[in-house]
Amino acid sequence: MKRTLTFFLLLPLALLTANSAKAQDFYFGNDLSYVNQMEDCGADFKEWMQPKDVYDLYAERGNDLVRVRLWVDPAWQEELNQPAGVKPVYSNFEDVKETIQRSKAAGMQVLLDLHYSDFWADPGRQVIPSRWYDIAFDEEALADSVYNYTHKVLSDLNTEGLMPEMVQVGNETNSGMMTHRSMDENFEATEPISSSWQRHAKMFNTGIQAVRDVSATSTVDTKVVLHYAGVGSGLDWWYQNAISNGITDFDVIGFSYYYAWHGSSVEAVGEQIGSLSQSYPDKEIMILETGYPWTDENFDSNGNIITDTTPEYSPPSPSVQLDYLVNLTKEVMASGGHGVIFWESAWVTTSCTTPWATGSSHDHVVFFEPFTDNFIGSGGGLWLDPGFYVDMNSIQVIYKVDMNGQDQSNGVYIAIDENEDGLKISKRMYHEGYGIYSYTTYLSPGTETASFFHTGSDPQNRETVPAACATSGVRVTTVSNANMETGYQWGTCDAIAGAGSRDLLLTISAS
Repeated sequence: MKRTLTFFLLLPLALLTANSAKAQDFYFGNDLSYVNQMEDCGADFKEWMQPKDVYDLYAERGNDLVRVRLWVDPAWQEELNQPAGVKPVYSNFEDVKETIQRSKAAGMQVLLDLHYSDFWADPGRQVIPSRWYDIAFDEEALADSVYNYTHKVLSDLNTEGLMPEMVQVGNETNSGMMTHRSMDENFEATEPISSSWQRHAKMFNTGIQAVRDVSATSTVDTKVVLHYAGVGSGLDWWYQNAISNGITDFDVIGFSYYYAWHGSSVEAVGEQIGSLSQSYPDKEIMILETGYPWTDENFDSNGNIITDTTPEYSPPSPSVQLDYLVNLTKEVMASGGHGVIFWESAWVTTSCTTPWATGSSHDHVVFFEPFTDNFIGSGGGLWLDPGFYVDMNSIQVIYKVDMNGQDQSNGVYIAIDENEDGLKISKRMYHEGYGIYSYTTYLSPGTETASFFHTGSDPQNRETVPAACATSGVRVTTVSNANMETGYQWGTCDAIAGAGSRDLLLTISAS
């Protein structure tokens, strides 16, 4: 096929239009609750090994929704031994305000996650804030406090032009809101208060009403989100109970899905979303938390908390993590869902400590290299690209080049026609290590691509592809029906072995 080699650094208009429409209908999100603290702890987020504002990085990659948690009085952090320059407390109002400011400045919407606790609220730990300890068994007084607290938080944000587009009333509230009064020395919930759905409904509806009342005074029409942790029969049961007990004035059915804990397949999650969409056509369906590792290695003293991977996406590697997230997102889209949020993709390893250990329990999950904090340009962070979802049958294609002996100082690029329209778009390639560079994309089976490699951003600084493996001076590849990888040594017809991204990455990161 003869191709006209016209070069553009921007996407074709037709693709931009398709991507924009898709992004408006679907939320690509990340929970960035740890980001501000990680920066204070010494994290130096980078892209292409150059310092980069992390909020801008996410926005430019395609993230359009930032989730951030808010604790009521998280004073327990003051007892942690943190490095100099680290604030005593995070995930309080001032920290959350900073996250919302920076997110909106980067053009992203915000989902505010109200935990109604001083500590992490989850299925087994819904501990009432310490300021409400004395009224734990007084439902009317507690409901009044929930309303006043929610109303003040949102009113203060709204006054500063920071009203969130979504508010989550409670976090992973499988057992209800504020069902325990205290925690023990291991941060486990103690002193049960109540398991009554009547009480649950009062707390939820009070919080929801506060959101509605403030939203009515704002230019932002804030959506109300509820949150269950898990899939399967429990997810169906919880929302049936919530609605039958009078918790009806909400917009989003949200849930957590981690293979490591919930065990369901990607396909089964899609089927359940489809069922929920039919049962509750007036609600949006979103995965509020998910995560998948790119390695089984641990890089600090804080143990990994996601340790199991599904056989279909094993062993873990950056490209496998990406494929898992893209396929999960495709399944959610195809089933009528409205968004996916990845949990704590920037909780990198630092010298800061948690209640359990120093470092991060997500260093094997985050979208950044350990020790360098450089964005992994071949891993899960790429899932945010709306272009991957224009064709829901597209498959992962990885192009690699061996640059040993060549000038790499200005970066390595691939000029590639992904749309068979003659337009060549230069894409920067990610350094996997040992002089191997890669570019990962998703293309329709049967697509024929024309490409060549070049150094620096100017395509004129290109390789000369030998005639023996060139068509009109370019490399031509036909996309197969399954994930594929192709690679060459610069300026030759010699193929390179499919060196594992994971092993290369770990080698350069530890050096």
